[in-house]
Amino acid sequence: MEFERFDREFLSHLNPQQREAVLAVRGPVLILATPGSGKTTVLVTRLGYMTLCCGIDPRSILTMTYTRAATRDMRTRFSESFGEELAAQLQFRTINGISARIISYAGEKFGRSPFTLLDEGERGKLLREVWQRVCESYPEDSDLRDLGTAITYIKNMMLPESEIPALHSPVRKLSELFREYNTALRAKRVMDYDDQMLYALALLQKSPELLSSLQDRYRYYCVDEAQDSSRVQHEIIRLLASRHENLFMVGDEDQSIYGFRAAWPDALVNFSVEHPGAWILLIEENYRSTPEIIDASNRFVAKNRFRHRKTIVPTRGSGLPVRLIPVDTREAQIQWLLKEAPSWNRETAVLFRNNDSALPLIDRFEAMGLPYNCRNFEDVFFSHRVVSDILDIIRFASEQDSIELFLKLYYKLGAGISKKDALWAVSESRQSGKPPLIALRDSPELRDWSRDQVIRLPGQLRRLLHDRAETALSRIWETIRYGRYAEQCGLDSGKYYILRLLASGLPGTAALVEKLNRLRETVATHENRPENRIVLSTVHSSKGLEYDRVYLLDVIDGILPSRSYAACTDDGKKREYEEERRLFYVAMTRAKDELCVFLCKGQPGFAAELAEELPKPEKPVKPSLLSGRKKAAPGESPESFLARIRPGSQVTHRSFGTGTVLEIQGDLILVDFSGHGKRRLSISTGLRLGLLR
Repeated sequence: MEFERFDREFLSHLNPQQREAVLAVRGPVLILATPGSGKTTVLVTRLGYMTLCCGIDPRSILTMTYTRAATRDMRTRFSESFGEELAAQLQFRTINGISARIISYAGEKFGRSPFTLLDEGERGKLLREVWQRVCESYPEDSDLRDLGTAITYIKNMMLPESEIPALHSPVRKLSELFREYNTALRAKRVMDYDDQMLYALALLQKSPELLSSLQDRYRYYCVDEAQDSSRVQHEIIRLLASRHENLFMVGDEDQSIYGFRAAWPDALVNFSVEHPGAWILLIEENYRSTPEIIDASNRFVAKNRFRHRKTIVPTRGSGLPVRLIPVDTREAQIQWLLKEAPSWNRETAVLFRNNDSALPLIDRFEAMGLPYNCRNFEDVFFSHRVVSDILDIIRFASEQDSIELFLKLYYKLGAGISKKDALWAVSESRQSGKPPLIALRDSPELRDWSRDQVIRLPGQLRRLLHDRAETALSRIWETIRYGRYAEQCGLDSGKYYILRLLASGLPGTAALVEKLNRLRETVATHENRPENRIVLSTVHSSKGLEYDRVYLLDVIDGILPSRSYAACTDDGKKREYEEERRLFYVAMTRAKDELCVFLCKGQPGFAAELAEELPKPEKPVKPSLLSGRKKAAPGESPESFLARIRPGSQVTHRSFGTGTVLEIQGDLILVDFSGHGKRRLSISTGLRLGLLR
């Protein structure tokens, strides 16, 4: 295709930054694409330009992204623009998929791989077996999820075993579990999906012939969502692209929020070091959000360390200011939403750190008959160790003769019962028929303090069966002292808080158990419908999406962020804090027209920080104070500004310096700033914020 035709059909609607990115075909190129800037359009258009205008064989291009869904979407978009015949010649793969291909190629050249791939179902069974052997207990589903996540992190970051003890993980005995799991894999001659990438990397490192054959086949590499790729994935990409260096990466380290899965934004920050002479290009114009939302987002994320300097540039006209909703307590957030939600007449998303925050809303929405959608809801709350332990204690209160429950709970009841004491009580219980706690009173080796606690426990357990639900939970957490056990084990006390919310107003523990069972079934069977205007979602699940209006819930220290910056005493915790700042930034930039953030009274955190950054409304000055003073001249109006500029005029921006006006479209002007490129700016917002003159 002639360039003039391609330009007319595919480039004419792109802004200057997008166009520059499309035309950057040779050598290493990093595109830093801010939220809502049309990065996928750029990548797809660039593939079309390479194949139709540059004479590049489509079979020599390998395009990689983070998920299978993203690869399908990109292929579909390419096919819609450039046709199915050309799309069929291109390779769109996940990096796991590429690893499988590398192993397959090695098998063709050197013989069959000695390992087979373990599917996720079999992996879950193996993790359970390993946990039971190492921890000598039965794991909850949440335990297995945490263990699987930790193993994925270790392998994707290529950590040596010596560094595992320093990881901030809720999994106890992680080093031993990791070793036992890998030993079991080798014994079964299988590998998991993380091993698949490590094995592929090892093959590339150890076989120059294999690496060379792949480099002959693929000469151009395109990587989307590069900030979500792990260290081992980036190393595979680096090796494959090392001969021709035709590597095109698209990402934004400010949107890297999957650190728990070993996402490695440092690869973007250090791109020019790894690839000398690389182009670092920006795509900053945002087509999604109002200038008010963008300004708040820019201010917030600019405090991050370890990032490239960039600024989202609005292309829309001015809208509503970012709204802070002051509330006295966390509970008041829920009450506020319940009151307002029935009147919402357009798409509104309530975003939160984890799914637990949605449960009180789901419970009340169901009771109110209010339709809603849930995105990617995981019901791990109900199987979390804190929740399952509390439910077991409630069961034990009515089944105190249960040896099975006693053995599950004896060390969690704040009575200092040792394993030796517990086994003695079980033996005595079986002989005498007494409940284990009653039998334990007669143990000759029980310490006096523990004996006092054991004597009072049966009565405390009986009382909680007659308590109102909230009181029963308080008795379990404080009087029976399960809360102390949870704190010592580093368990999430937020689960207890959510249980308290769900228990509010219930007559007793039986009603609470019934509600939890009903809510678990609701979550498992809930059907989303396109016409529902309310969306409940974690911030992670909302990434890549946009909503007319967004409410941000539970933005306080202990939740988002999970700890205060003052509590980040080492580099690892500080990096986690930086990721949580990015998480809040991603949440902010999901909003198109309205962004509303709850501000809990007296609770420090990102919401309180945002409140300090937002422009303060001007306070009227009392007439008496104006006496003898000269009034300040009002700022220039957009109408006056427009009356004095035309294409070719010089304007000054506080951040970008002096530039030349290229075109004017209503409230928007396109300005060429020396050193900062072409920027499309909102006149009204620039004047209001004192950025433009």
